Amino acid sequence: MRKILSFSVALPVLLAAPTAAHAGKYDVDLTSLGTASGGGVVQDGTKFRSLSSELAVLSAPKPVDPADSLGLSGFALSADISLNTISGGKEFWTQTTSSPENLVPTIQVVGRKGLWPGLEVGGGATHVFDSKMWTIGGYAKLALHEGFHHLPIPSIALRGHFGQLLGSKDVRMTTIGVDAVVSHVFGVGSTVSLTPYIGYQALLAWSRSGVLDATPDTDEYVDPNADLSNEFVFKRQDVIVRHRPFFGLRMVFSVLRIGLEGMIVPGGSSTGSANGQTYEDNSGLQQQYTFSVGADF
Repeated sequence: MRKILSFSVALPVLLAAPTAAHAGKYDVDLTSLGTASGGGVVQDGTKFRSLSSELAVLSAPKPVDPADSLGLSGFALSADISLNTISGGKEFWTQTTSSPENLVPTIQVVGRKGLWPGLEVGGGATHVFDSKMWTIGGYAKLALHEGFHHLPIPSIALRGHFGQLLGSKDVRMTTIGVDAVVSHVFGVGSTVSLTPYIGYQALLAWSRSGVLDATPDTDEYVDPNADLSNEFVFKRQDVIVRHRPFFGLRMVFSVLRIGLEGMIVPGGSSTGSANGQTYEDNSGLQQQYTFSVGADF
């Protein structure tokens, strides 16, 4: 278990090192969401909430696994490549990133370990390509009902995960997901199993910014007329809620694990308050399609 978690944490550091010297296409710069006015800064909290909402869906861990647990002695490693849609043409992306597109790839590396019949834990990392952003997280799964593979009775499990966004100079984000999944194993021959599954996840996100400067081209220490009040912070708003129904298929051949998963995420509708104002979540419909390959031991 310790080796799995060490691998999951060390890999993102190694992969991120070559790109550390320059900003990528999806590295967020929130400076443009604040406008200096009348000795203060007018903040666009709606764009910040909408951007945070889509970024949470983009970077949060994905399940990519059916309801059955690994069992007491089992463990697994997998790498998951996803294609994710965002509202790349909306202003909350075009004003904060460099030439964003509507389709963004991510990679997720996960280690899983069975602790007890029905109980499973894991950890890993998700990377947004063309950025320095990683989400480091972990999860726990409790199989409420499993093992009836020779009868038309599905397995049922509850799962919870947490994630912390790293690598963004402006965004500080924490995500929590709670999901339920139903699946059933179908044996094909003596060495192959197919497991279709379907589930629902409630994704919760809390986001704030670091200290930002609405006049980044002015050096307050050199210009005696510079206004020192042009620094601002997007405070943490009320929780952002996104609904992530998902469906998938996992195939296991000997120790080889291959999976396909799709998530259809309706646009956000929650509102949040900060600085005495209420802001809307104008995020759009997002889709996420994942191909997973790994090994079960």
